[in-house]
Amino acid sequence: MDFVSLAFFAVAVVGLGSAATVLLTRWIPQHVAELASKNGRYVGLEAATAREATPYRARVEAAMGAVGSSN
Repeated sequence: MDFVSLAFFAVAVVGLGSAATVLLTRWIPQHVAELASKNGRYVGLEAATAREATPYRARVEAAMGAVGSSN
């Protein structure tokens, strides 16, 4: 396959994928989309407690201590 036909094929695949995405979003009823947004992957995260970030150096020192070797 030469480069030009491979490029046309790639453009066609991307175009078909984007067309399929647009068609799927238009075919999904609005009430189904609203229900999915309420019961989605991130439901209930607003009530979760946030963990404090550990500094990078502390994590590296803890890992090196667990391994038992350091440079």
